[in-house]
Amino acid sequence: MLEAASDDEQRVMSLVRRRVAGEPLQYLTGLAGFRQLQLRIGPGALVPRPETESLAGRAIELAPEGATVVDVGTGAGPIALSLAYERPDLRVLATELSPEALEWARLNRDELGVEVELILCDLFEGLPNALRRGVHVVVSNPPYISETERSSLPVEVADHEPGVALFSPGDGLQIFERIAFGAKGWLRDGGVLLSEIGDRQGDTVLGLLRHLGYDSPRIRDDLVGRPRIAEAVWRR
Repeated sequence: MLEAASDDEQRVMSLVRRRVAGEPLQYLTGLAGFRQLQLRIGPGALVPRPETESLAGRAIELAPEGATVVDVGTGAGPIALSLAYERPDLRVLATELSPEALEWARLNRDELGVEVELILCDLFEGLPNALRRGVHVVVSNPPYISETERSSLPVEVADHEPGVALFSPGDGLQIFERIAFGAKGWLRDGGVLLSEIGDRQGDTVLGLLRHLGYDSPRIRDDLVGRPRIAEAVWRR
């Protein structure tokens, strides 16, 4: 006669089935490392990537003492929370369209005990009007994968992570263009726009930034040497 599986055995079997189905390991453990942080993570939020650590690091490096930084599309909060944790002198605001993702960011913020203003909205829509033309750095890891690239992604990404955080219409740059255009109304003179991009989008992104009137646009490499970070200055 077969013995019933214990609660622990049932939990292990459930985790194995989920992993075999392609669910990201971070969703199963509930944790993801990012720079100096251990973040809570689960379905509904994009798993933080190592390449995004370079983007967060550049924002930390560029923000002057006491600066205001806005993280657009924060997800579970890796960029915003790293800024607040490593630079407690900063005022950090983070916007997010997905209520599920923002709940992960709120959980992480509260567990870390850092100051980040979390706002449920599309891009810049929910920011306090008093911040207009006063933001020092706008940083974002927006969706930049085109739908035509979906089939080339691993199952654990394409089938389990939120599509709203991965895919952008057309060539994958529609959301980036909206952010770059919108940021002009919030950045102060000399403020900086930083965004993660696809490693084959650099030339197009540089053209877009120049067209929108940004100064000194450039593409920086991530930790493994891929062109991944778009950077530009806004001059009034």
